[in-house]
Amino acid sequence: MKAASSSSRNLALGALTGAYVLSQFYRSYVAVIATQLIDDLRLSPQMFGLFAGALYFTFAIAQLPLGLAFDRYGVRRPVLLCMAIGSVGALALPLTHSVPIAILAHIGLGIGCAPLYMGLLNYVLKSGNGAEQVRIVTRSSAMGYVGAVAAGLPLAWGVATMGWRWSLGVVGLLMVLATVCVALTLHEDAMPDNAEKKAASESMDSGGMSMSSRIAFAALIPVSFALISGGTFRMSWGGPYFADIFQFDVVQRGYAMTAASLLAMCWALSISRVLRVITVKTLVLCAFAVGVVSALILAQWPAQSAWIGVTLVCVLFCVGSIHSLVMSQARSVVPQRQLGLWLGVLNTMVFLGVAVSNSAFGWIAEQAARSGIAGGAMYSRLFLFTALVMLIGWLGATLSPNIPQSPPQPRKG
Repeated sequence: MKAASSSSRNLALGALTGAYVLSQFYRSYVAVIATQLIDDLRLSPQMFGLFAGALYFTFAIAQLPLGLAFDRYGVRRPVLLCMAIGSVGALALPLTHSVPIAILAHIGLGIGCAPLYMGLLNYVLKSGNGAEQVRIVTRSSAMGYVGAVAAGLPLAWGVATMGWRWSLGVVGLLMVLATVCVALTLHEDAMPDNAEKKAASESMDSGGMSMSSRIAFAALIPVSFALISGGTFRMSWGGPYFADIFQFDVVQRGYAMTAASLLAMCWALSISRVLRVITVKTLVLCAFAVGVVSALILAQWPAQSAWIGVTLVCVLFCVGSIHSLVMSQARSVVPQRQLGLWLGVLNTMVFLGVAVSNSAFGWIAEQAARSGIAGGAMYSRLFLFTALVMLIGWLGATLSPNIPQSPPQPRKG
């Protein structure tokens, strides 16, 4: 019986991870086909920022209600409802020629993808926040980057061969298939008995978070807001940046975005090994520090070299790979019974951060164009904005909670 339960849980985890792969695709695809979208839908810089940001604003708005829904109904029902809506958006986007409908379709996609990572986190972290759970979440997060890889060179080839509409239509069908797979495999969200008893005891004893836990959790709010702000260039604005400054065509942009995704995936897979020698908090601080320095270098020399531009955009994207670590930090200070609620708060800030960055980039670009500022000078402003946001994240990380290092694995034999 226990083996059957474990097998069923693994199937559900695989289905959720597969759905998360598609979520990563939709969070990353715009950068590759940005110029095609701008030309085909006739988007101004500000409208492009609104279109790209619509998905992330929806992500942000949905996180808190989803967290409450996970606490009350479990993972299955909220995830399936949202994925059904997302499937409609995924099929509608490549069919429309209307900007308002395209934005509505992007909102639908945001609803469909919004619960996938947090659902995965809730499904795993309800049993605890030890080394095993951190390992599972980190590995699943790393596998999600397969979607970002697919939104790089494979998407570029597809666009060059059959256009962006047919390419997104194929992925829309995969979204429908993923919804069916989750429906067939995800049947229960019940915690193990020992975790259930521990959670009940914790809830009765404390009734909530202590003051020190509240302070530690509050520190994670700016951390979450800044977490994937640097990834905005990989997910949307890197396309215009590489096209405008270095004249990259769609296939060259695909190579650049694929490099960013592969580097992020390799980094995410190596995190568990890094945690054997440094703490989670130290790693989070180092990641933000590297991100700030990278953004400042690009702000100073935005058009210096295509190699520098691609490399540092890759580095900025990699900072977001610590997402699972930040959620594990939160898990160490929040009550078990309110896990969905508090993870929802932090994930709201994560996607609000990237949505605000997208919209701010659009506004900055629009104002720069009106002032006659273009090229490297305009993108320098975007990188400065990114550096400022990531610096705020680093400051928050200095007060964030720590969790124990993973114990070294015993050698066999």
